[in-house]
Amino acid sequence: RKGAPVLRLLTDSLVGAREAYRLSVGAGGVEVRGADAAGVFYGLMTLDQLLRASGRQNCCDALPVLRVADAPRTQLRELMVDPARQFIPLEALMRFVDEMARYKFNALHLHLVDDQAWRIEIKRYPRLTAESSRRVGMDDMMRPIEGFYTQDDMRRLVAYAAGRHVEIIPEIEMPGHEVAAIHAYPRLACGAPRLPLRTASGVSNELLCPGSEFTYEFLGNVFAELAAVFPSRYVHLGGDEAGNPPLGAWTSCPDCRALKRRLGIAADDRADNWRLQEHLFGRVIDTLRLRHGKVPMFWYETDFRTVPAGCVTFAWRHGLTRAAAQAAADNGARIVLCPGEHCYLDYPMRAGDMPEVNWGMPVTPLRRTYALDPAWDMGEDFERDNLLGVSGTLWSECIDTPERLSYMAYPRALALAEAGWSPQARRSWAGFERRLRAVLLDMQRRGVAHSPAF
Repeated sequence: RKGAPVLRLLTDSLVGAREAYRLSVGAGGVEVRGADAAGVFYGLMTLDQLLRASGRQNCCDALPVLRVADAPRTQLRELMVDPARQFIPLEALMRFVDEMARYKFNALHLHLVDDQAWRIEIKRYPRLTAESSRRVGMDDMMRPIEGFYTQDDMRRLVAYAAGRHVEIIPEIEMPGHEVAAIHAYPRLACGAPRLPLRTASGVSNELLCPGSEFTYEFLGNVFAELAAVFPSRYVHLGGDEAGNPPLGAWTSCPDCRALKRRLGIAADDRADNWRLQEHLFGRVIDTLRLRHGKVPMFWYETDFRTVPAGCVTFAWRHGLTRAAAQAAADNGARIVLCPGEHCYLDYPMRAGDMPEVNWGMPVTPLRRTYALDPAWDMGEDFERDNLLGVSGTLWSECIDTPERLSYMAYPRALALAEAGWSPQARRSWAGFERRLRAVLLDMQRRGVAHSPAF
């Protein structure tokens, strides 16, 4: 009130581990001291929230003398969006990054391909975007859905997000959820079928063929181009929903039967087809690690009898979180928690809040998202050695606009951000609910779509 305050920004390795910061407000001004540049940024985000106070105006009149010492509980705090089912324009992704960065999320996970579309330019395979980036319809939404990202688009997004300390993690699904790739290049599937793009929810039984060398050539070239575009240390390989019955697609394929013989698999039925998936993943994982220096990620399924060393698995299925966490602990692997009962933010927050076809989604209230304990009662050793982070997923079968994407994400993403950042002992639903109202008022004032249904 008596003149321009001084704001000092410093990096200081003594502050703590990466992303830690200290924020001090006194008569002489404000100091943000971070362990690294990300820590300074997160200190500024906390300062921004303090300045907004009640959320009813641009800035509060004054700040009290205070000191905050803060650091994240988990290393990775991500939101996943799905531009495959419904295309998300580049500018909308940038706005989404802006908002998530305010709440200390540090990764945006892009689900770039699925049965319904292929959304990333691969110069070696131009038909992927020429033939598999446009269709008409998603369940009962019968309208044209088209678009893809050029590699320059993604470089632009990567640079924009990096300025907000958000890492862009690309995902290319395998061996299932690949109808869009098979549509453009039929040789990728057993018997080279001619498949239309999928226009409905659900899962196709068509898989990439693990017995064909063309599959490995294709994936190797795709990941080589991705590695040149995305500097993230991580690449997500999908891997979900390719068990029984889909693995039966490999039973009668001559190339798969020949691969079984080379691997010493005696069973002619589908009982040991999971070993073909293990072989496929093993070759791709080796390529990513040795050639590109990447850490592979995948959705946990019971078909993965072991978690490969150095990989990150995601606990996503209802009721399988403890099994996934135990598998990570048993194999010395890292895990990201995004259990559907807490973290599937495409599920409605209250009954009936879903204007499109609802294919059986449960309701995920805000309080249930807030109730997530990322350690899942697995103990301190698990949290220290295995827990990498949390993820909120926004699958887009029923999210058809950028505004709807934001509406479904918030305020549950705020609850997830706190679960991933704050120690369990310092969290309180009553405290969160009280603080939330000012944040939502600020969102409303800034024109950020969010749901009031909690």
